[in-house]
This record gives sequence, C-alpha cells and structure tokens, in this order.
Amino acid sequence: MFDAGFLEMMVIGVIALLIVGPERLPGIARKAGAFLARAKAFVSSTKADIEKELHAEEMKDMLSKQSAEIEELKNMVHDTQRTIHQETSGIEAQIAERAASSTSASDLTDDDFEPAQSKSDADKPKAKS
Repeated sequence: MFDAGFLEMMVIGVIALLIVGPERLPGIARKAGAFLARAKAFVSSTKADIEKELHAEEMKDMLSKQSAEIEELKNMVHDTQRTIHQETSGIEAQIAERAASSTSASDLTDDDFEPAQSKSDADKPKAKS
C-alpha cells in the first residue's frame, strides 16, 4: 500500500511518541494496525469483486456469442432440411410420373409370360410326377 522504508517508519514512530506519549502509544498503534488491516481487507475484497464482475461480463459476452452461433447453426439445419425436403419431393414426383407413364416389370403377371398352347397340346393328358 504505502512504500515506506525503515527510516520513514522510524520518523513516524518518534513523532507519534512525542505527540501521544509513551503510555497511550501501544493502544494507538494497535488501533492503527487494526485500521490498516481493515483497509487492506476492504481493498482486497473490492479488487476481488471487480475481477468477479469483469469475469461475469466476459462470461455474458461469451454466452451471447455462443447463442448467436447456435442460432446460426439452427438456421443452417432448417435450410438443409428444407433443401432435402425439396429434393425428395422432386424425386418422388419424378418416380410417380415415370410409374404412371410406363408399366414396370413388377406389374406383369405370370400369365403374361406363358406361351400360347395349341389345340393338340391341350388335348394331351398331363404327366403325373
């Protein structure tokens, strides 16, 4: 707090001894020490409070930056979802269009692939296996 050396303290002690007297000097020195201790504690707690508030302010700034980044990421996700939905809708429309315009192989039945039978083959009895 104070940058006082040994010589300055000695001068202060002699002046205090002359002003106060030897019988009251120890009590006053005790009170002065207690006062300096309280002043030092007050300065220390004030400094800690200021540092805590600065740290809290930094945390608030960091929180607001993180919130902005989260909102940006949410927007990116929504844009991606919208793009995917548009693409899948387009693909589904193309599939439906192609399915309506042509017959797929899965729509054909087994009857479509049987050869035509002649009358002579129809009259023959089928072999039992």
